[in-house]
Amino acid sequence: MKTTVLIILLAIIAFAAIYFVFSAKPSYQMTEEGARSFFLEDLKEKYPAADVREIMEILPATADDGSPYYQLKARVTSGMATPCPERIHVFYDYPPKNFVAQPPEYITRGCKVCLDTPTCILAFPEEAIIASHTYNGTADVAAFVKGNSDAKADALYLDVYSGTPGAWKVTWSSTTNPVSYEVVLSKTQNSVLSVKKV
Repeated sequence: MKTTVLIILLAIIAFAAIYFVFSAKPSYQMTEEGARSFFLEDLKEKYPAADVREIMEILPATADDGSPYYQLKARVTSGMATPCPERIHVFYDYPPKNFVAQPPEYITRGCKVCLDTPTCILAFPEEAIIASHTYNGTADVAAFVKGNSDAKADALYLDVYSGTPGAWKVTWSSTTNPVSYEVVLSKTQNSVLSVKKV
């Protein structure tokens, strides 16, 4: 008798869990737009404090059994208004598969750029912001950032700077300080091209 009651209770709990999982999120169609909506909703739940949540890539794919699905990649950035923004790339399959999801890829973390890469390429604004006050030759900018708690950076990618292809211009400003700094960094040469006090 006790075994039967236990089996019935476990069945009810399992049914309730399945119902909760499927009713907790709205259902989305098996289209690119459905995949986009589902992924954005999931990112919003998993990273509620993020400043930026955007889908970078959606690719149609086919599973081994012939069923279609989408592979998605998104950018999630936290602390964009700080001197050390954290950027991760999140990967997702829609509809979700039964295997373990790919862990996020950390692009910036702990105020460091070019994590686990032998050659440093500043591909993203978060990397340029961090490099603009941590690279050799940026001591004045680092002092400005440290001395102004409201210091804010704007990063702009330049196709060409003084004949050098690919550069980032990072402008640091503060509402409480009339001084600002403009730092130009090479995208591929791992170097500071210019530091100007404005």
